[in-house]
Amino acid sequence: MPEPVVSIRRLVKSRAGGAGYRLMVSSLDVGPGDRLALVGQSGCGKSTLLDMLGLVLRPDMRSDPSFSFTWRRGSTGAEVDVLDSWRSGDEGARERVRREDIGYVLQSGGLLPFLSVRDNIILPAKLKGSPRGKELEGALVNLSSSLGIGHLLKQYPGTVSMGERQRAAVARALIHRPALILADEPTASLDPPTATKVFALMLELSEGIPLVVSTHDEPRARSLGFKIRRIVCEDQGPGGGIKAMLRRPEGPPLPGTEGQPPDDGVIEDFGDIGAAEFFRDG
Repeated sequence: MPEPVVSIRRLVKSRAGGAGYRLMVSSLDVGPGDRLALVGQSGCGKSTLLDMLGLVLRPDMRSDPSFSFTWRRGSTGAEVDVLDSWRSGDEGARERVRREDIGYVLQSGGLLPFLSVRDNIILPAKLKGSPRGKELEGALVNLSSSLGIGHLLKQYPGTVSMGERQRAAVARALIHRPALILADEPTASLDPPTATKVFALMLELSEGIPLVVSTHDEPRARSLGFKIRRIVCEDQGPGGGIKAMLRRPEGPPLPGTEGQPPDDGVIEDFGDIGAAEFFRDG
């Protein structure tokens, strides 16, 4: 089995404010070529998990030795201990991964308003140093043409529609052939036919690159072959806050559930320690 690009064990992320919120991910592996769709109600933590995978949001630091978060570099295959980089303050290690190995489609597109659509798209390749020259121009033409934005390259983000900005963001995330593509509601601003087309194009253009998306459109994700990972929220009652958990991957139906709609099996097994101990500050 090929090594996963990203591997997480017993990750927790807390948010301050109100009664509190905690996202719990017992295990998550993203391997070469995987297509994963994170689904769940608004506010359950889909974007939070994407931001941690993208190394822009720090998980809670805990002393539990089973707590781990590793990244395997696309260019060298070297393993990066993400938690150690946070603890040591080694921003350089995470910055190299973000610059070279991650393509991120933000929910709003996230294009820089002072750069043309063309310069926004090629920015990751410029920062990475690859591709360059004719190879870069060829990739730009291929992506922009496939996504239907070739005629917009000289324009600025403020002069194009939200849907066009979103498609430019998809091209930007793919241009430098990253090791992992993250997409936060990448088709939320598109009409249904265009959303299906853009989803399908993302799959086609990212062939061989693992893709993790957050989406409210579970039927479309299923129809396109994404594996569903559901984040569920539990209200712990007065003063207890909200606990969100990433369910296990889908598998064969559990005994007694044949014929029921697929619902990702059961919540992850936390082994010998219960949820209360899992959440213990370390």
